[in-house]
Amino acid sequence: MDELRRQLARIAAETPPKDASHYFRLPIDRAFAMKGFGTVVTGTLIAGEVEAEDEVELFPLGRRLRVRGLQSGGKAVTSASAGQRTALNLAGIEHHEVQRGMVLAPPRRFEATSRLDVRIVLLASAKKLKHRARVHFHHGSAETIAEVHLLGAKEIAPGSTGFAELRLADATLALPGDRFILRQFSPVITIGGGTVLHIPRGRRLRDPQATSFLEAQECGVNGDVSARVAALKAIVSSNLAGSTLADLVMRTGWPEKEIRKMVANLAAQREARVVSEQSFLVVSPEVVASCADRLSKEVERFHRVNPLVEAISKEDLRTRCASALHADIFRAALEDAVSAGKLALAGDVVKRAGRSVELQPGEARAKEQIEREFARGGLAAPGIEAVLTALSMEMNQAQKIFQLLLRERVLLKISSDVVLHHQAVDHARALLAEYKRTRGDRLAVADFKELAGVSRKYAIPLLEYFDRAGVTRRVGDYRVIL
Repeated sequence: MDELRRQLARIAAETPPKDASHYFRLPIDRAFAMKGFGTVVTGTLIAGEVEAEDEVELFPLGRRLRVRGLQSGGKAVTSASAGQRTALNLAGIEHHEVQRGMVLAPPRRFEATSRLDVRIVLLASAKKLKHRARVHFHHGSAETIAEVHLLGAKEIAPGSTGFAELRLADATLALPGDRFILRQFSPVITIGGGTVLHIPRGRRLRDPQATSFLEAQECGVNGDVSARVAALKAIVSSNLAGSTLADLVMRTGWPEKEIRKMVANLAAQREARVVSEQSFLVVSPEVVASCADRLSKEVERFHRVNPLVEAISKEDLRTRCASALHADIFRAALEDAVSAGKLALAGDVVKRAGRSVELQPGEARAKEQIEREFARGGLAAPGIEAVLTALSMEMNQAQKIFQLLLRERVLLKISSDVVLHHQAVDHARALLAEYKRTRGDRLAVADFKELAGVSRKYAIPLLEYFDRAGVTRRVGDYRVIL
């Protein structure tokens, strides 16, 4: 017994302390009902602290629960820290709903997963471990079946190590740095173990990219601050859609404050880009630069295909070449392209910097003819189709020139089938101002028809246009001139 005590003391001295500064996690090894208290669970806190009245989340169920009370060492306590055996009295759940292997953790921080990227260490006494072998996976108090998908190798030899993705039959809560044990599928004997390195999201990385990525993650798990910064950079670089603070917490288990500090370090070295401070969306600078390049090329292509269109809408541009990216990444890329002098913004449209529409002689004559016809029509303008059909060019080309006049606001679209020259609209606005000055601010449709000298066909759309423009306001059958 003395020798046993000495060995236990030696191992305890060599074992690093549990980290109370990280997020609280408690793997549950037992659940039962206690008369007068309700559901009680027990386990060993592997990280963080928990207090009475804390809200916790039960994984993998995702249930939010409240801690009624705590016991440690057989005594009631107000809080418990990493390393302590702890009993928690939980409100909001029946004891039969809780099973051994479930985990308690802070709410809204993590997600249960059925995929883990790991480093496997095989015992010298074990048989070689082949790709897609089935094993028993033990983590915390949880046990499930896992299928081993080796990375960069077809098998792991006895006494050797290798990277793998474990695909679990049952989801669990695991974080990088967690240790696990593997046992042979049958007969059930221990064959090795390993360390969780990464919680994968989306598609699995391909070899050898996956191997180099996991090497960086392994350095982050076992190394100093600089190694952890490098590991965080690898995670950010692998996520083309961008990583939120919540995503980085979930994939690393590191505290928010620590992640913010590391991201600031990366951003200062231009190895990461925070494209949104509000939602804390961080992405690789290469993703933003690649998007900016695609935007410039798409705008150039748009100008070639549409020589009479001065600019493309921002929404159309995003749909064409950045629909898979977060809106903040698109915005940052567009701002970069504008700052670089490649693109120019005008409201909600984008064009090549310095671009203006250059018309051919025939197109310039057609533009003048369209404007002249609408100017001549005044408030009783001609039909659009009649004007365009009279041009000596194809209807498609005539439509583009007509749209150019609308964009330049030489012509104003009053309704779906009424277009007026801007001078005619300005004249009508002046008539309303004079009417208000001399006759009062209320007029009926008949009054406006007489005032403008137009039929009801033009009077109604024009009054509705002035309503939208804030020149008039409809009150019953009358308009009030504002």
